[in-house]
Amino acid sequence: MRLARSSMPRGASLVTARLPRPDSRHRQTRVAARSKPSSAMSDAPCGELYVDVKRFVEKQRVTIKVPMRDGTSKTLHRDAAEPIEKSFQRLLKTLARGKTASGTTTVTLERDGAPVAGSATHAEAWSEGSVLTIDDCETRISYLVRLDAPEMAGCSSVDYAMVGYPLPATAHGLEFCQHDEVDWRWYADGEIVGQGRVYTPTKEDFGKRLAVEALDERFEFTNVVTRLGVDRSEALRRLEPSAETSADYRIMTYNVLADAYAHTWGTMFPYFDTALAKVERRLQLVLEDILRSKADVVALQEVDKKYHETLFVPVLTANGYIATDWVGKSGQTLEGCAMFFALSKFESIEREEAIKLTEIGDKALRRWIADDDNAELAMALKKITSIAQLARVKVRASGKSLCVGNTHLFFHPGAMHLRVLQAHEFTTRATAFAAGDPLVLCGDFNGEPEDGVIRYLTKGEISASDEDWVRGSLFRWGGTSSRDAARDLFYICDDGTGYETFNRNFDEVTNTFELRALAERGIFMSLCARTLDKEWGASCKCDEKSSDDANAIAAVKKHVKCGCTLKNCHAVAAFTLRRESGLAPGLTMDADDHVIARRAFSDIKRAQDDGFAAVSAKQAALASSVVPDASAVPIGCGAHLRTARPLFSAGGFLEWTNYVGGFVGALDYVWCSTSDFASRATSPLPDMSAVLAHTALPNAQFPSDHIPVIVDVDLVN
Repeated sequence: MRLARSSMPRGASLVTARLPRPDSRHRQTRVAARSKPSSAMSDAPCGELYVDVKRFVEKQRVTIKVPMRDGTSKTLHRDAAEPIEKSFQRLLKTLARGKTASGTTTVTLERDGAPVAGSATHAEAWSEGSVLTIDDCETRISYLVRLDAPEMAGCSSVDYAMVGYPLPATAHGLEFCQHDEVDWRWYADGEIVGQGRVYTPTKEDFGKRLAVEALDERFEFTNVVTRLGVDRSEALRRLEPSAETSADYRIMTYNVLADAYAHTWGTMFPYFDTALAKVERRLQLVLEDILRSKADVVALQEVDKKYHETLFVPVLTANGYIATDWVGKSGQTLEGCAMFFALSKFESIEREEAIKLTEIGDKALRRWIADDDNAELAMALKKITSIAQLARVKVRASGKSLCVGNTHLFFHPGAMHLRVLQAHEFTTRATAFAAGDPLVLCGDFNGEPEDGVIRYLTKGEISASDEDWVRGSLFRWGGTSSRDAARDLFYICDDGTGYETFNRNFDEVTNTFELRALAERGIFMSLCARTLDKEWGASCKCDEKSSDDANAIAAVKKHVKCGCTLKNCHAVAAFTLRRESGLAPGLTMDADDHVIARRAFSDIKRAQDDGFAAVSAKQAALASSVVPDASAVPIGCGAHLRTARPLFSAGGFLEWTNYVGGFVGALDYVWCSTSDFASRATSPLPDMSAVLAHTALPNAQFPSDHIPVIVDVDLVN
């Protein structure tokens, strides 16, 4: 209640102004629109009016939201150190705006029945349950003060509801509250069916439209609840833990295929139906894989930042996992790595660290990279965006620590030397981070068992004379860019000048520069052949038609102007392959043309092999003249490297983990410290009939181009 004027002490927060009297002759209490709930858990009692005060401690600011008599509201943004009487005077000016002076209006603030002094600052004056009263003699409105009430700007969910697949709700612009504290309510055709942030549609929800709401915000699904409609038994059977296996840890590594690259799938996965590729559907299958595996450690690569926050974290934490931070690549593409740990095995995440694999820590390697002879290597390291993450977790049973790393190494097949350097940096940093504790390193290493990066991790060292250093030295950033190759076609004049630009005599190759040019030509020819292949190749995406144009050079430029490259257009691929093979300009290839192209490719490959042998011999001689005396000793175009800690592949060496059109190979691994772990079991490969049902991966059963690799390991100590 407002105190009588006579009982007000000096300095109390009574602020007055003259306002017009309302038309009614009788004293009345005006009812303002009801504000948002007083807490995240429930609505305010009906009939109570609130003024919302929010304190932003870091900014030293407060906001005061007061409902007005006309149904609107006035929000004051003030410094926390400002006296409240100054803000009340501003409020009175708003109340008096457009009115003639008639009557006295007061604004008072009371706490525990006693007035709060007007000289009190906002930081001091406001408390939960205080009463703010506005009285103009004819109308008196009393508001309960609500301090830091939860509020959000809107909410959403994964707009693809399927029976049996959990859906998380996400609050946008949430303030003064955590997601888990929000009282979410789920509805199916208007009837409440569940509570909590995550809801799993049941068979009774089939055909109904879902909605979720909280804090006066509501999200309605676009389509009704459906069913997956696909038998995933073969994809899921391999993931389930064996009844006979009870290992200390069950570890999963999984490249989940980032939706950030969906614009490339028409070329990479032309067989993948667009309806199946819908990210909301696909990632729910990924989560099903994770939950079905019952893994204790889950290491994910190619995780979109958006879906890490709105799908992976809420669903997995609701199912008993704790999450690390998302660690994104250093470029503009918002995808990266994330890890999750089962609370049944681990108490907490004690420490995390993110690593940029473009920054090499070893001083000798940094000096070597900066040398003029390694300019292409230095340029590539500046361009690539590879990262890794490390986490130390506390084991629930023993109270000891386990250290886990997760990475996705650079993908380009010609950059094998970069992957060796990245693996060396990753293992070195991870070993220092673990400080002797058991260590597990997961990820997509983009290397097969015979590649240098995997041999380095398996054997614990790699020689400076290793052939992957020589092959890697041929890599040039953008050297095999299909877009750059397409733009280069504009340098050919319509009369044919500039078309015959390649030396086809294949003289003896004696250095890296000549060898690099041959390697890039061979790669372009292979890419063109893949595009033209009827089974795997991409379809022409432009409006230009591949016809017998009188001037093929002018015609191919029209394709390029439409965005075509040798990777996504048959016409550009045929033109490029004809040029590389010494054929006349044209936009198609017949059987005889392909014979000539294969012969030209064989000539290039033969010259390339001879040149590679010559350059490798020079590098081997140089490497043999130096005795390595450190963990990293650069020599010539390579370096002798040793791992900081012995590791072994807990899953062995599978036949494949990535199965796409044009490539099949094992790229995903779980490495464990040799002195701490013994391998118990590895999830088997899926039946090939399911893999090939729709040409390759991804498909209706398998949501990614990679399969998850799951290993069961025991601690030996």
